[in-house]
Amino acid sequence: MRRLVLAILAGLCYTLSLPAYELWPLAWFFAVPIFFLAREVESPAEIFIYGIIAGIVAWAGTLYWIAYVMENYGGMSLVPAAFLLLLLISFLSLYFAVFAWGSQKLIRSRFAFLTIPGLWVLLELVRSYVPFSGFPWALAGYTQFPWKPFIQIAEFGGVYLISGIILMVNVAVYKALNRSCLPLVLSAAVLLAASVWGNYRMDTLTLEGEKLRVGIAQANIAQEEKWLPSMVEPTIDIYSRLTGEAVNAGAELVVWPETACNFFLFRKWPASQRIIDLSLTHDARLVVGSPAYDDGRYFNRVWLLKDGVVEDFYDKVHLVPFGEYLPLAGLIQPFFGSLTQGVGDFSRAREASPLDGIGVLICFESIFPGMTRTLCGKGATFLVNASNDAWFKTWSTPRQHLIMAAFRTVESRRWMLRSVNHGISAMVNPFGEVVSKIGLLEEGVITGEITRTSFQSFYVRYGPVLAWIWACASFIAALTTIRRRC
Repeated sequence: MRRLVLAILAGLCYTLSLPAYELWPLAWFFAVPIFFLAREVESPAEIFIYGIIAGIVAWAGTLYWIAYVMENYGGMSLVPAAFLLLLLISFLSLYFAVFAWGSQKLIRSRFAFLTIPGLWVLLELVRSYVPFSGFPWALAGYTQFPWKPFIQIAEFGGVYLISGIILMVNVAVYKALNRSCLPLVLSAAVLLAASVWGNYRMDTLTLEGEKLRVGIAQANIAQEEKWLPSMVEPTIDIYSRLTGEAVNAGAELVVWPETACNFFLFRKWPASQRIIDLSLTHDARLVVGSPAYDDGRYFNRVWLLKDGVVEDFYDKVHLVPFGEYLPLAGLIQPFFGSLTQGVGDFSRAREASPLDGIGVLICFESIFPGMTRTLCGKGATFLVNASNDAWFKTWSTPRQHLIMAAFRTVESRRWMLRSVNHGISAMVNPFGEVVSKIGLLEEGVITGEITRTSFQSFYVRYGPVLAWIWACASFIAALTTIRRRC
């Protein structure tokens, strides 16, 4: 029973450290119960099972909303929706299980405070690509978003570096409880150095570039009403009014959310003509989201309009599995085909490119650090995250989504304009600070001034190379340790 409690405690501490529970200090201790299990349990199969239990608890508390989304908007009853959620969290729990198994092999080593965090970093990197092009949701590093000076080192190693240091402290705490204090002293020194440098960076980094007055619109239209034909004209009315408010406040560019136009823009008339007329009326660029249909395929698209003319557009690259497309469709279409009926079966674009220096991230593309790096490497001078979080009502998801998106600003040192239909829309500066926002279930406009910058951070130049070095070195050390014991 004690071992089961330890596994459950690890999972609970992990999920409670994430938004919107906001108990972020728990992240520094969540893995300690796993280390006690790793020391006590001799059977590799048994520690693997305890890791799965910890993972199930952690992911159930983090991704519970998926079942409700599938029930409310995917055309499924609650039982099969819950079953599909269970399959997902069971798969994700394998990462916890592998971590627990690896910890069992490494925890007795005097270098465990370096190798075990490297193993966690490796698993997070893998999760960013597997399965279905990756699902890097709720990485451990995101828990430290409230600690702004500390997270500034994401400029070097991304959110993965933050995760590694969190696990380093976890190991150090465990070692200190077992009367080995050197790892705790070294970890404290790392935390102190990172925080001091972060404070210095926030005070001294000056990002030069063209100033731009911007506006962000949030209409707050319920998902149940969003796609009704009767809502086309009212939706345009709201965004026209909000755009007018932003332009009157001096905005030179106004951002609308993902699929703000609830119709096929430039294929549905006269609704499309109203958007063109709006663009002609105001001397400001419009960034407008809508579904698109080209060459027999559907795309999730963002348009850039000026003076009634389409200057460019961006099609989403990272689609939401089971939301915008069905992985392995030939096998599961008969069982779960209804999941995409609310949004359609979209096609992905081949590559991400900026729109005249605007790095667009549609919906959960903002949780992929590599997407931002690619866009900034191609010349993006600021970021736009257009999303529709009305799927998630007032659950923890909108807050989690905002925080993960905000991390991209620290990694890239770019401003972000986040326009969300339902909330939370926000303007985030290059240090991850939310300068202004519109809350859940609110309608409104944000206006402000940003800087378009070409600054190339270490992360933009080289990606998570430091994280990979740490991960690979730890993996090699782990293999060596396991081989010696065999």
